[in-house]
Amino acid sequence: MYEKNTLRKIFNSNKLLIIIIAFFILCGYLIYANFLSKKFISDNFSSINYSDFNTKELPNQKSDIDSKNTALQSRSFNTSELVNDNRGVPVLYYHSVKESADNEVTITPKMLKQQLEYIKDQGYTTITMNELKDYLLNNSPIPKKSMIITFDDGYMDNYNYAFPILKDLNMVATIFCITSNLDGSYYLSKDAIKEMSDYGIDIESHTVTHPKLDALSYEDQLTELRNSKKTLEEITGKEVNSIAYPFGNFNDDTIKASKNAGYILGFTTKRGFSDRNDNKLRLDRIYISSKYNMDTFKEIINKTEK
Repeated sequence: MYEKNTLRKIFNSNKLLIIIIAFFILCGYLIYANFLSKKFISDNFSSINYSDFNTKELPNQKSDIDSKNTALQSRSFNTSELVNDNRGVPVLYYHSVKESADNEVTITPKMLKQQLEYIKDQGYTTITMNELKDYLLNNSPIPKKSMIITFDDGYMDNYNYAFPILKDLNMVATIFCITSNLDGSYYLSKDAIKEMSDYGIDIESHTVTHPKLDALSYEDQLTELRNSKKTLEEITGKEVNSIAYPFGNFNDDTIKASKNAGYILGFTTKRGFSDRNDNKLRLDRIYISSKYNMDTFKEIINKTEK
C-alpha cells in the first residue's frame, strides 16, 4: 500500500513533465513524416515533362485558360524590322466565316485560313488597334510589313471558325460588333466576346443596330455610337476606341458624333491604306469578298496603294 501511494505521488508530480516530453516526441514524428512525404513527391515527380500532357484533355478545364492573353504576352518585335515612315497600313475587312459561304460576305474557314497563311508567308505582322493608333497619332514605329485584320458585324461564326484559325497562326485581329442582340445564336455572345478580348482580339464598335448613320440625326447617331461603346466596354473591361461605319456610310455629323462619343479611329469602306495623312476618323480599308480566288486576293494585297 505504501509503495502504491509512493508511485502515485511520483507519477502525479511528474505528470506535466511527461506530457511535455510526449508533445515534443509527437512534433518530431510529424516533422519527420512531412520530410519523407516531400522527398517522395520530389523523387517521383521532378522528372515529369508537363509539356507531354494535352491540357485540352484535362477535365473541368476551360479551353481558353492556357491561351488566355497568349497573343499579347508573346508579342515581341525585332527592332531592326521596325519602321517609322508614313507607308500606310493595309486594313483588310471580312464579315461572316462559315462552311456555307453562299454570298460574297461569307467566306469558308478553309479559304480564310489559306489567305491568312499567305499573309503570314509574305512576312506580314498583324497588329492591334492600339499599335495602329500609336503609329498614326504618336509616330510610334511598327513592323515593316504590318497589317490589320478586321471582321465586321460580329457574327458568332467569327468565334467558332475565325478565332481558332487566328490562334493557330498566332495572329491578332479586330471584330467590329453590332451590340443589339448579343445572344450567341446569330451575333456573338457576351462570353465569346470576353474570351476573345482576353486572348488579344480587339473588340470594337459597329453601332447598336447597324443603321445608315448618314440618314440619322446627329443625336441619334451619337446615341448609337455611345451605347455600343458602353456595352462593349462593360463586357471586355477595356476601352473601345474604334468604330467601323455600317455600310461605310457617314457624314460630317458622323465624324462629330464619333469624336464626341470618345472614338479615336473611324473606318470607312473606301479602298486604300490607313496612313498618317488620313483623317483618323475616315481611315481606308480593303474589302475581301469570298468571290475572290487566291490570284485576285494576292493582286489586291500586292497592288493596293495608300
